[in-house]
Amino acid sequence: MQKNVTNALANYNFVYSGNYGYGRIDGYEVNVYNNPMDTGPIFLFSTYLSQMQKNEFIVAINQLKISLVQADAFDFGVMVKIGAMTGRQFEKKCPGGIEQILRILQELNAPKANVCPQSGEVLAEDNCKIITLPNSNYKICLTSTAIETVNSGIEKSNEDFQNAPNNYLKGFIGIAIGAIAGVAVAFIAGLMGYITSFAPLVSIFLGVFLYKKFGGKQNYMMIVMSLGTTLVAIVGYLLALYIIVANQAVAEINLSMSGFEALRFCLENSDEFKQAFVSEITTNAIFFLIAGGASIANLLKMVRRPQNIQ
Repeated sequence: MQKNVTNALANYNFVYSGNYGYGRIDGYEVNVYNNPMDTGPIFLFSTYLSQMQKNEFIVAINQLKISLVQADAFDFGVMVKIGAMTGRQFEKKCPGGIEQILRILQELNAPKANVCPQSGEVLAEDNCKIITLPNSNYKICLTSTAIETVNSGIEKSNEDFQNAPNNYLKGFIGIAIGAIAGVAVAFIAGLMGYITSFAPLVSIFLGVFLYKKFGGKQNYMMIVMSLGTTLVAIVGYLLALYIIVANQAVAEINLSMSGFEALRFCLENSDEFKQAFVSEITTNAIFFLIAGGASIANLLKMVRRPQNIQ
C-alpha cells in the first residue's frame, strides 16, 4: 500500500520516512501515515479550527457516506482515513477523497499553512519551526508561542500523571480476569481438540485492556504484572491439568499417591507422559514469548510519557 500512497500523492511534494509522509496539498500542511495493518492511510491536515468547526468537518465527511472513509479531529487540525480494499482502488479513490476534504475545509474557511494550527498566529521565518509531535513521527510547523503552550500542557499532564494514584489493586483485578479468561480459552480449546497455546495472547491483551478499564496506572508495573500473572496462570493451568492426568494414571495401577507425587512418578516412569508434558510446556513457553514480544512494544508505548518538544 505504501507504493500506492506514493503514487497517489505523486503530484505533491511529499517527503517520506518509512510509512510516514510530510508535505503540502493545496497550501495545507499535511501528514500521511500508512498503517500496514489498516485498510488505508490517515491524512492529517494541520489547520487552526475551533472544536465546533472540527465537529462540523467530521459531520460533513460522514454525511458523504463514502465506504471506508472516516474523519476525526486532533489537536492541530483534522484527520481523515481514506480506506480501500486494494492499493489500486485506493489510488483511484484518493484524488476524489482529497477533493472533498479540501472543499469542506474551504467552506469552513480553514486557514492554510501560513497560520499556526495551535495559536492562530501568522507564521514568519523568525517566529516558527517545524517540530515532531511527542511519541509520533508527525511534523507540524508551530510558532514559538505555540511551542511554549504545548510544552506547558505536556509538563502539566506529566505532573498530573505522576501525582495520580497507582490503583494497582484495581488494575491487578483486571489483569487477573484476563489471565482467567486465557486459562478458560485454553481449557475450552483443549476440550474441542484445538491447540491451547494461543491462550497467553488472550490473557495479556485482555488483561491490559481490563487493567486500564479498572483504573490501573499505565506504568512499567502494568507490564510486569501482566506478563507475570499470565505466566503464573498458564503454568498453573498446565500443572493442574497434568496432575489430574497423573492422578488418573496411578489410580489405574492401584498406587496410593496423588498431586505432585503422582506427577513426579509419571514423569519418571512413562516416556510417553514425559514427552507430552515437556512438549506442552515448551510449546506454551514459545507462545508466551511470542505473545510477550508482540505486546511488549505496544505496552512500552502505553507507559511512555510525552517529552517537551524542542
